Amino acid sequence: MTAIILFWGAALFILYTYVGYPVLIGLLAQRRPLVSCPLLDDAALPRLTLVMAGYNEAARLPGKIANLRALDYPQDKIDILVVSDGSTDATATVLENVPGVRTLAYAQRQGKAHALNLALAQVQTEFVVFCDVRQDLEAGSVRRLISDFCDPAVGAVSGELVHRPSSSRAGQNIGLYWRYEKAIRKAESRFHSTVGATGALYAIRTRDFAPIPPDTILDDFEIPMQITRMGKRTLMEPQAHVYDTLQTESAAEQKRKIRTLTGNFQTFSRNFWLFNPAHNPVWFQFLSHKVFRLAVPYALILTLLTSALLPGLFYRLALLAQVAFYLLAAAGQWAPALRRNPFVSFAHVFFDMNAAAMLALLKFAQGRADAKWEKT
Repeated sequence: MTAIILFWGAALFILYTYVGYPVLIGLLAQRRPLVSCPLLDDAALPRLTLVMAGYNEAARLPGKIANLRALDYPQDKIDILVVSDGSTDATATVLENVPGVRTLAYAQRQGKAHALNLALAQVQTEFVVFCDVRQDLEAGSVRRLISDFCDPAVGAVSGELVHRPSSSRAGQNIGLYWRYEKAIRKAESRFHSTVGATGALYAIRTRDFAPIPPDTILDDFEIPMQITRMGKRTLMEPQAHVYDTLQTESAAEQKRKIRTLTGNFQTFSRNFWLFNPAHNPVWFQFLSHKVFRLAVPYALILTLLTSALLPGLFYRLALLAQVAFYLLAAAGQWAPALRRNPFVSFAHVFFDMNAAAMLALLKFAQGRADAKWEKT
């Protein structure tokens, strides 16, 4: 009897996390009116500072500045602040004498959180927009973000990360996962708030910023959630696009995922208020979207073990189905050419993402969380 309860409890938990919650939050969002602020004209747009932190980005910074100069936003209302995080190339000097661009630099690499704390101490404008060097901003993205602050209840606005098409099957499945993820975030935004923001592009009011621990891994989770704690909303603006190239290899995507999930464990351990519905306005979304995903790998193990122990045709078939799925994942791991098969590729990507959650917990428990990101 215990095995039956464990099997069905674990199976229903997995089903809720990946299917039930997305459907539920989508239905709840549909019950909320879709409110959109009108685009502000040039005269009404406030002055802002675009902040970027980078390590050894000298080759890409000129192109990034050109991208920012092409924004549909009055250039006399934009300050650009670049922080060179211990770069060993020309990052700190490549933008010298470029009008409207300031560079802060220091010798010892500290990580992005330290860089952002340093930058925000220098910001004098009403709004700050965070972005990364690698991605390209759509021309109208920043105007759209800032326009959404017409509602005083809004404390942070995130852009929408758009991945350029991938020709590889693994890349297509990772892209499918991202589309699934963005659909959830859009529903959360309409219902109340997203849980965090897209680090490639998000905006806040400068006065709402509080310094974060310098070894923080996920600034794009910690900063918006601290603002959400104040009772303000974090929105996802689907018309503020920022473009990136999708990881085409599962190994590189898993490395990124392990770092992100390690950052989740770090934030959880430092912010117990997140688990308290009296203090976390998005407690339901936080548990269902962030916490439960990290528990799914253990539920998967539980369903596998209990289906092996339980008698009956149904449980035998359930066991065979799970074993077949994991064999497909293994085939994708050990024979990359097989990833062209959509079933093999999907199983491989799904397994990698859940394995990443377990590896992230191990990495965090061993004290190997590092704020300094190595490029993939």
